[in-house]
Amino acid sequence: MTLQRDDFEYAGLNSRDDLQVEMGNVVLPSAPAMAEQVTDIPAMYGNQFNGTDFTSRTISIPISIYCADNQDRFNQVMHNLSGLLLSDDPSDNGKEYPLVFGFEPKVTYWGHITAISDPAPINPGMYDMTLTITFVQSDPRATLPQVEKPLNNGLNTITVDGTARTAPVIQVVPKRPLKYIGFNLNGGQFGLGPESPEDQATAVQPDINVLHDPIASMAMWTNDANAISGIKTDDNYKYQGSAEINSDTTVMKVAIVNGKKDFGPIPSTQQGAPWIGPTYRYTGMTEALTNYRVRAGLHHMRYSGTHNGRAMGKAQLSLLDASGNMIGRFMIGDHMQGGKTYVTLQLYKPGGSFGSGQHKTLYWGYGPSGAFANKKDEKVKIKTGTTTKTVTKTSRSKRGKVTKKSIKETVDKYMTTVNKEESDCLTNAWVFMDLTKSGNVYTWELHQYSLYDGHPYYNRDKYLIASGRWVDTNNEYESALGGFGQTFLKNPIAEDFNNIQYMAPYMTLTDLQVWQHTQPQPNEPTYIANAGEEIVMDCETDTVTVNGRLVSPVWSTDYPQLRPGVNGLTMVGDLDDAQMTLKYLPKLL
Repeated sequence: MTLQRDDFEYAGLNSRDDLQVEMGNVVLPSAPAMAEQVTDIPAMYGNQFNGTDFTSRTISIPISIYCADNQDRFNQVMHNLSGLLLSDDPSDNGKEYPLVFGFEPKVTYWGHITAISDPAPINPGMYDMTLTITFVQSDPRATLPQVEKPLNNGLNTITVDGTARTAPVIQVVPKRPLKYIGFNLNGGQFGLGPESPEDQATAVQPDINVLHDPIASMAMWTNDANAISGIKTDDNYKYQGSAEINSDTTVMKVAIVNGKKDFGPIPSTQQGAPWIGPTYRYTGMTEALTNYRVRAGLHHMRYSGTHNGRAMGKAQLSLLDASGNMIGRFMIGDHMQGGKTYVTLQLYKPGGSFGSGQHKTLYWGYGPSGAFANKKDEKVKIKTGTTTKTVTKTSRSKRGKVTKKSIKETVDKYMTTVNKEESDCLTNAWVFMDLTKSGNVYTWELHQYSLYDGHPYYNRDKYLIASGRWVDTNNEYESALGGFGQTFLKNPIAEDFNNIQYMAPYMTLTDLQVWQHTQPQPNEPTYIANAGEEIVMDCETDTVTVNGRLVSPVWSTDYPQLRPGVNGLTMVGDLDDAQMTLKYLPKLL
């Protein structure tokens, strides 16, 4: 929506349409609050100046409400205003939101509301009122629209708008394995990988890519009964149905057949009904790897609603040996009746079962407790059929005689069950597993990614970010990696047996990658990335990631900043044909 000159937008709310107010003349402050820091030194003429603290900026927004003599209308607008601008949700504490004025629509102020003044009448006896919203920026700088600019290897000239320094974010996808990468900017240096030519010459490539399947085709997958016989899962199960590729997003998912997800036929009775759905085995591995690194993503989404929330799904990526027997699994699954969703990463002894002593659990959990929400259990009434019962009907004649007659009526039968209405960060989550085997040492990471921009999350209080290391001291899990299996299952619920339509969970497999792993010696220089792996050097958040994994820079000054005006940014590394993009937000003091 295009803002009018006398409108503002806060947190996506339009002042005129959503808040139902009219904005007055806003006078922007000339500067943030400043505090001079000085030290009084005895016998010194004057003070020792230690600098100036630039703190928050306060913007006062006068608004008017016009309701004439309609008090009910005024009360409604005031409740609406407070309800939209304020929140009593503890999870909203610490959040700041964008503010945009119609008179400068390209400038965004990030901050929070600290006060809404009491209304003051414009006309005595009427409900036309003025009041003031106080908006405070903890970071007093405003931002202009984000700039994206392709970069070349070597010197790049960058002209930055605005009046304040801003942090660059550099995204690089190399065409070949990289030993080092970095950049120089305004006297600052930043990079990762061995810096000296001697170390670069002897760098070891720990992970050599042997497989990268973006899951764009089913050609390498088979559901032949013999091929999938070694793929197991917990509980009672029956493999049936089919999977397909979603060509829009290149993921594997349950196939749609006759307008419905193809989990196969529903069992005849609910008592003891197994988990059902398709399982496939990957046939694209040409050699078994004793030491390896595997990375793949699973997306699970359970829909909300009375019946949808009770659905149970289970998406499992199985690690197999060369004979097709399961040696590990990564799974996202649901509990009964709308219970919260969990993730597990486990290793299995070749040919082992799900019994005690047959597996090693590296992770089993629900993610951070702060992301868990538990609504009041909802009772769900489900029609299970009809029955005939005898009822007595009473009638009275014109003379007043009462007659009773027994007749049979057909009535509906119902059962009552529960929707627990539990949710956590995994109820709708895209999680990547990254597992490395080096001899008898396993290192692993589970990292949740954004479904909106495809980037990893870093807030451990809200999203699943877990990692660990385990040593197989008795060498019980020595099997080489020879392939994969993918399983999508649902557990039939009462709705399946009583013709109640609902949406089964949405589950997909994304982006399967395998590397042959070589363990470097301590302090031995290594390659930093393989061809096609995304490197993000983010000076805004002071983080560096390689394919979503956090890494530490080896050589750097403070994270370099772009200055207003002309900047010289020099990229270094084997980057002649790499895809490189600079992103930044011009800022205003």
